[in-house]
Amino acid sequence: MSVATVRALLWPRVQGQVNRWKRGSPGERLTACLFFALAAVFWVGIFGLFAWMVDSFHQVEVFGPILSRKLLELLMLGLFALLCFSNVVMALSTFYLSDDLELVLSLPISRASFHMARLIDTLVQSSWMVFAFGLPILAAYAYAYGAGWTYLWVVVLVLPAFLLIPAGIGVGIASVLVSIFPARRIREALVLVGILCLVFVFVLLRLIRPERLVDAESFESVAAYVAALQSPVPLLLPPRWAAELLTAGLLERPLPGLELGLLLSGAVASVGVGRWVTAWRFDEGRTRAQEARQARLAKSRWLDRVVTLWARPLSPVGRVLVMKDVKSFVRDPSQWTQLLLVGSIVIITLASVSALPLDIFKGPWMKASRNGIAFMVLGLVGFVMAAVAARFQFTAVSTEGRAFWVLRTAPVDPVEVLRAKLWPSLWPMIFVGELLAVMSSLLLGAGPVFVGLAAGTALALAWGISGLAVGMGAMYPDFKADNAARVASSPAGVLFMVMSLSLIFAVLALEILPVYILLAADF
Repeated sequence: MSVATVRALLWPRVQGQVNRWKRGSPGERLTACLFFALAAVFWVGIFGLFAWMVDSFHQVEVFGPILSRKLLELLMLGLFALLCFSNVVMALSTFYLSDDLELVLSLPISRASFHMARLIDTLVQSSWMVFAFGLPILAAYAYAYGAGWTYLWVVVLVLPAFLLIPAGIGVGIASVLVSIFPARRIREALVLVGILCLVFVFVLLRLIRPERLVDAESFESVAAYVAALQSPVPLLLPPRWAAELLTAGLLERPLPGLELGLLLSGAVASVGVGRWVTAWRFDEGRTRAQEARQARLAKSRWLDRVVTLWARPLSPVGRVLVMKDVKSFVRDPSQWTQLLLVGSIVIITLASVSALPLDIFKGPWMKASRNGIAFMVLGLVGFVMAAVAARFQFTAVSTEGRAFWVLRTAPVDPVEVLRAKLWPSLWPMIFVGELLAVMSSLLLGAGPVFVGLAAGTALALAWGISGLAVGMGAMYPDFKADNAARVASSPAGVLFMVMSLSLIFAVLALEILPVYILLAADF
């Protein structure tokens, strides 16, 4: 392996980000600055929340340190599972589905240099967000424990090794999978599996009720409570090694040699095993990744009839555009699989609403309290609607890609284009909003007036958020993005979320006075 070759392979990505900032317009720079400002505020919020939580645990006598250590183990375990899954998905893209593979593989470079460059690329793209969210949590522990410089050096030593292990595992698993199935189908299947696992884990957590760990009275005896707290993560798992080392750094104790050796050797071993597996199966997997996908649903006549009937209120040009967008949507699994994510979000939202402790509201205040909570839940419903709009409606214009010049050179009114982009997603947006608003109000036991208020507010927000999403998506398009999810997570997408949340809060603020009058009547 040549270090210079690895640096040369990674340099275009680094230079591309630098040039994007240097050559960007003032509006793009302002949007990027706003994005980083919001990220900093979110970072500070996570730090404050966990600092308060860990400090509260320390105030609990005897059990406080055990609670803090248990929370750290659970956090490291969750981060490790998330990293493993994201590395598998990202390795499929960087090693087998990237657009520049034809150029890179034709260069006179060794496979070892290619593998290391792609491994680093996979590691950065799949781990930067987890790394950014994990840092404020580790900083909160340092603040609560009053840790010194020793803890900082432990973090610098532990985090790179902790991130390398799932990266090596993800590359190895991806190489094995692509030698059996086409890479594109595996990525689509992993997206489905990830969504199902997310829903399963959330429902499981609600059944386990981890909040009981801070309530000793919910256990039959003190022995059962202590046993539940001290049950460790299995020894042969990297989260256990990392948690032990971080705990030793927090308490200024000598680092445990066994866990340190396992973590460092595990990082080297996972990278080496991933390299061997990739060298063994890469050529066959790359060949299978070129298989095309059949377009059975897009060619069906009944789909043409349904879409034509659905788009009848639009002009003939609008109906043609809607037909094209619907067929492109059903042919791209990265698009239609997101519908499962929307369904998962709806299930998680309704499960969260149903888990609210409403039994504490009793007596003459019960009715008014439930109605008030039902009104406040409309903010959560609006946030979910804004997230759905960011993924599907904000990216509607950008999904045209490099073929957008066809629309701009054709004799088509831009207003007709925007209406055609809005129409297919408007009615699903209304359905999601009404379902969340009405079902949440019914689960909370709100009165008929507040159920109707929720339904009307959700209907109005669906129209407003949809128009805002398509309009801002046309103002800040990204025709070079290879995935619509990247457009939604761009700085312009974050700006849209800020604007849509401002719209939601403004609507709810206008409704506060009539809602107050209705609640006063209940009181």
